[in-house]
This record gives sequence, structure tokens and C-alpha cells, in this order.
Amino acid sequence: MSRERSLLLRLHALETLEEAVGALRSLSAQHFRAARAPLAPVRTYREEVRRFLGVLDASAAAAVPDGPTGIVLVAADLGLVGDYTARLVRECLALRAESGPGPVVCLGRRALSSLVRAGVQPVSVQPAPTSVAGLTGFLLPLVDTLLSLRRAGELGPLWFVAARFEGAGDYTPVRVPVLPVVAPADEPSMARSPYCDAEHLRSVVVREYIYASLYETLLEALASEHGKRLVTAESARSWLEKRMGATRRLASAIRRETSTQEVLEVVAAARAAQREIGRVS
Repeated sequence: MSRERSLLLRLHALETLEEAVGALRSLSAQHFRAARAPLAPVRTYREEVRRFLGVLDASAAAAVPDGPTGIVLVAADLGLVGDYTARLVRECLALRAESGPGPVVCLGRRALSSLVRAGVQPVSVQPAPTSVAGLTGFLLPLVDTLLSLRRAGELGPLWFVAARFEGAGDYTPVRVPVLPVVAPADEPSMARSPYCDAEHLRSVVVREYIYASLYETLLEALASEHGKRLVTAESARSWLEKRMGATRRLASAIRRETSTQEVLEVVAAARAAQREIGRVS
């Protein structure tokens, strides 16, 4: 295969890869915007639920059954995010070393091997969410799992370990305390309702608080993950553009060199023919 043919094949492969990276970049930008849009109202709703807990019996609202500290690790399953999952796993292991052994729920199968190597076997491993559209159906069974552990006495305090969005491509692994709920102490107490048991109402509100907190945390994590992937895809696109430009220039140079060589060969052949004619005559 000629060198020019080899360069043209390489250029075709780079162009195909650029199309794939461009599609990934557009998809990441779409998911990034979708994750950022509902963050403000979700924060407001979660704070309102926490404030409502303040009007209940404060001591009972904040009470958590005795049990080990649980951790929900929000990692990632998709690639092109660098050391995103590794940093979150390190933060999870550091929190567990401080709080002691307890149940770990892992969202993201890529984090499982790192946890197992560190001697941590999660009680539940689930695929990490990849878009806002699937969060609602994803969260309900997860919250039920956490509450089941809580009722069984296997879960006391609860923390989320996830990425906090700091800007496009920038994030920080953080620990988010969820249980016990720190309810506002300055809210006036609400009178008991004759239509609803106080403990049942309290459990419903706590469940809603866990749901809202996890929803907010996952939105932050999705924005961080897709923001990182967006920046990585943009860097890959820039690198591909440079490589394609260099390949095109090299192919053009080889084409010119080949054309020049062909012209020289034709001229040399013509001169040789003229000399041969001169000797014959």
C-alpha cells in the first residue's frame, strides 16, 4: 500500500472518530443543561421539606434509630470522565474509615472493583443514572431500600458521597449528610392532627426529605459528570482537528512529490527518446 493511500485511510478514520466525538459532545451538552435546569427548584423544595420537619416535634423529627453509618456512593458508569469515579471512591473510603463499618450502596458498577479491593462489599450495586429523564423511576426503589435498612436497624446516620458541580468540567467530591435531619429549631410547633398519626406523618416527611436530597445530589452529580465529559470531548475534538490538519498537509505534500516525480520521469523519458532519435539519424 502506498504511503498516500495509507494517509488517506488514516484521515478517513480520524474523520469518522470526529463525528462520533461530536455526537458525544452534543449529547453531553444536552444532558448537562437538563441536569442544571431543575437544580434551583429542587433545592427550594428540599429546604421546604426540612422546614416542615421543624414544625413537628423537633426531637422526634431528628431522631435516627441506632445503627451503623450508611453511605450512598454516586459514581459513574460511562467513560471519558478521567479519574471521576476514582476520586469519589477515595472520598467514600475516607468517610467509611472515619465513621466505621456500615452499609454502602453503590451507584455505578465501575466503582465496585475499587471498593472490593479496599475490602468493602456494598449491600447494593446499581447502575448509575445517566440522564434526568430516568431519575424518578430510579429513585423510588432506592429510597425504599434505604428505609428498609433503617427500619431493620442496619442503618443509622446516612451520608451521600457524590460530585458537587463547580463549573463546566470542574467538580469536587463531597459528603452530604442526610440523616439525622437537622431541622430548623426556630419554627413554631404544629398542633397534632386528629386525622393522622404523628409518627406516620413524621416517617412520610423523612422519606420525602431523603428522596429530595438524593434527587438534588444526583442532579449535581449528573451535571458534574456530563460537564467533565463535555470538556473531555471538546479536548478530543480539538486534538482530532489538529491531527486531521497535519495528515491532510502530509498527504498533499506526498501528492505533490509524487506528481513532481512523475513529471521528471516523463521529461527524462522524452529526453532519452530525443537522444535515441539523434543517434539513429
